[in-house]
Amino acid sequence: MINLNSYKEDPFSFFAEVVAGKKNSAQDKYYKNRLNSLTESVKLLYEDYDLAFQNNTLQYLECCGFTGDEKEDLLKLYSFRAKAFQELKIKLTTIESNRIISTCQNCTIGEISSFDHIVPKSEFAEFAIHPKNLFPSCSKCNEYKSISWRDNNKRLFLNLYLDKLPKDQYLFVKLNCSDSKLEIDFYIDNINGIDDELFSIIEYHYQKLRLCERFKENSDLVVTNLINSLQSAIKFSPLDIIIRTSDELSRRNQKAFGSNYWRSILEISLVSFEPFLRQFVLK
Repeated sequence: MINLNSYKEDPFSFFAEVVAGKKNSAQDKYYKNRLNSLTESVKLLYEDYDLAFQNNTLQYLECCGFTGDEKEDLLKLYSFRAKAFQELKIKLTTIESNRIISTCQNCTIGEISSFDHIVPKSEFAEFAIHPKNLFPSCSKCNEYKSISWRDNNKRLFLNLYLDKLPKDQYLFVKLNCSDSKLEIDFYIDNINGIDDELFSIIEYHYQKLRLCERFKENSDLVVTNLINSLQSAIKFSPLDIIIRTSDELSRRNQKAFGSNYWRSILEISLVSFEPFLRQFVLK
C-alpha cells in the first residue's frame, strides 16, 4: 500500500471537458442545456471541495442537495470506461519512475477496475466526477466500502492521496505448522506507537475492506512461489545464503510497495520460521 499523487491540474477544467463531450439525444434534446445551467453552481462547489481537500477536512463537507433531473444529470457524467476517465486513471496511477501501477492500493490485491468515490456520489452528485474525489480501485474494495465514509464528521477510511502512510509496521502475520499444514493469519497491531487517530482509521479501513481475510485467501500463490524458489536455489547454494537472499528481496519489495505490504511481510516471516523450512522446503 502506497500513496498516490492526486490530480494536479484544474479540477473544474476536467468537469468542463467531460460536459463538453456530452451530446443531446433524440430522447433527451435538452440534456446539454441542463448541464450548462448547472456549471456555475458546480464551479463554486468544486472550490469548496478543493479547499477541504487541501486541508484534509472532506468529512466536514455539506452536500448541496441536488435532486431529481439535476442529480441524475450529474451522475450520468461518470463512466469509468469513457476516454476521459481512462486517461485520468493513467495520470493518477503513473508514479515517479513513469511506470503505471495496475493494482488497487486500497488493498494491494485486486486489479484496478473502477474509481472509488472518496465522497460518495449518491450523497454528493456534484462531485461525481471531481478528479480529486476519484481514487483508482478494484471492484471488491468498492463493494465492501459501499457508501460509508464518515460517522458524525469522523472520517472512516484512509485517503491515500492525503494520509501519509506510516513507515512503522502495523501489519503482522501469525504462522503455525501442524501435520504438514500451514496456517496463516494476518492481523494489525499498534505496537510501534502510530498516532492513535491515524491508526483508528487504518484499523477501520482494514476491517471494513476485510483486508486481513483477503490477504489470507490470496496467500497460496505467495507461499507456493516462495517454496519453489527456495527449493530451486538449494541445488546451487547453501540454505543460509538462500534465506538471506530471499529476505533481502522481500525487504526491497517492502520498501518499494510499502512498509505494510502483505506479500513481503508474509515472505519475511516464512523464511525465518523454522517449521515452515523444515516441513515444506527441506522435505
